[in-house]
Parts: sequence; C-alpha cells; structure tokens
Amino acid sequence: MNVTSRFLVGLTALLAAGSASAIDTSKPFLCASMQVYECIDGRGCEAVLPEDVAAPTFMRVNVRGKEIRVLKDAPPTKIRGVARIEDRLILQGAEDGNPNRPDGVGWTLSIENDTGRFVATAAILQGAINIFGACTEY
Repeated sequence: MNVTSRFLVGLTALLAAGSASAIDTSKPFLCASMQVYECIDGRGCEAVLPEDVAAPTFMRVNVRGKEIRVLKDAPPTKIRGVARIEDRLILQGAEDGNPNRPDGVGWTLSIENDTGRFVATAAILQGAINIFGACTEY
C-alpha cells in the first residue's frame, strides 16, 4: 500500500470516528468565542471584540441545569428551550434588559454535535450580535 492509499484509509477512519459527538452535552461544558460580529440595521456588520458588545469570551453551559454562566459570581442565564435538530444542539432563551432602557435580548446557541463548533445569535433592538466559536468538555 503506497503512502497516498494509507493516508486516505487513515483519513477515512478519522472521519468515521469523527461522526460521534465531539462533547458530552449531558454534563456541563465550556464554549469559547472565536469571532464576534455586531450587525446594526442600516449599517451592516463589522468584526468586534467580545467586550465591545458585552458578549462572553467563555460560557459554561449546563443543558441539564438549563443555564449558562458567563461570570462565576453573576446570576446564570436561563435556557428556555432545548432541541436537537439535524445533528445540532439548539439552545434558546431571552433576557429582560435594564428597565430604564430597551436592552433586552433573545438568543439562540446552535452547537454542532460532530465538531463542537457553535454559532450564537443575540437579537437586540435593531441589531444582532453573531458569535462563532467552539465548545469542549472541561
């Protein structure tokens, strides 16, 4: 068997093994933001740092407990909806904002089972925050 054939056999085995879940979502897991975009109605989207838009750099996700923690001492964000759709775990929620200004948010976190990569979107007043990242067990 030549080198190319061995490589293809190894790659096929790796891809077949990769079809299992990348993380065990029955236990808490950690997600890290890698790219963040702020999209504003009429202005388009631009890449930003997480702290520029109050987006988390890291999230501790607990599906069973139905909560997401960003800061250890802060109250968790409640997960209101959980669904498994086409090899993805979909989590959804909504948070009321400050009573003195319209800053409430509805959000969705979609995690790919086979890679652990995620896309999150937070719908804000006339805009959205889009986050791309990856999750892993801890």
